Amino acid sequence: MKLSVVMTALIRTLLIAFPLEARPASLPQQAPTDEASLSQIGQGEGNFEIDGSGTKLPFRLSKGYLIMVEGQIGTRTHLNFILDTGASTSIVDSKIADTLKLNRGQIESFNFDRNLTWGQAVVPDVRFGPVTAKNVVMLVGNLAAYSEFARDADAIIGLDLLSSSRFTVDYRTKNLVFHWFDHGTKGTHYEVISNGLVLEIEVQGRPVRLIVDTGFPKILLFQERLQERVPELRTTGEIFYVTIGNRMQAKQAMLPGVSIGPTRRDLSVLLTKAPAPEMLPGIDGVIGIAALHARRVNFDFAAGTLSWE
Repeated sequence: MKLSVVMTALIRTLLIAFPLEARPASLPQQAPTDEASLSQIGQGEGNFEIDGSGTKLPFRLSKGYLIMVEGQIGTRTHLNFILDTGASTSIVDSKIADTLKLNRGQIESFNFDRNLTWGQAVVPDVRFGPVTAKNVVMLVGNLAAYSEFARDADAIIGLDLLSSSRFTVDYRTKNLVFHWFDHGTKGTHYEVISNGLVLEIEVQGRPVRLIVDTGFPKILLFQERLQERVPELRTTGEIFYVTIGNRMQAKQAMLPGVSIGPTRRDLSVLLTKAPAPEMLPGIDGVIGIAALHARRVNFDFAAGTLSWE
């Protein structure tokens, strides 16, 4: 079965698209595990428990920008989780699924130029910090084989498990701080869609819509879509050709007049060929929160705001 999802994730070489109509489902403890039944369940969160306000969860930066925390899946403890707001659906590494003897179905996804096959399984519980999710349908795959950026990860935690909370990424103290109340932070509004968080910025006075991705270090723009948004697009300086994740070709260029929130400046960006029109419609690229160069970044899914300082 072909799914049209997206996971910009840290899997820069991997852009998947899941259907917009798919929604998280609460699953019974003994959920069906054959392929046909799993495909009907869909992907996403199961039953959530949240314990504690202002709870801190230490993290470390892998590759200088990937947020990695310790977590637990079933009976497996001290696992490495990468938190990725660019992933709509969470993924568990196949070695963890094997040790837990998880039954799984199979689904097919695609990126720009290749089809990929994933397993899909009902995971009894996933825990990190104060968050516990039970009976979660997750994708299953060999993360090291799919992405060089995930070689040290046991799971990628996506929006299906993150969007139930408000949290702050504090780069100064290397802590995630979870908030279960309105802590009064006002920020730039973003839109939550099934494929991720969409932040609108301005490029030379024109609006540009980007997925907010904790799993990407820079700003990646789809060149054809950007030029549609900004017909008289201007760049300055020399353009360099680069490779992302050993597969994706891009151009590195300096764009003058880029406004992110109240700040307007010239920014170095990556330009790459846009995906097919049916993939990520209305989206012009990806912005990594590392590109904000902030001390703290606040995600408030309930209010639909993103703020940083």
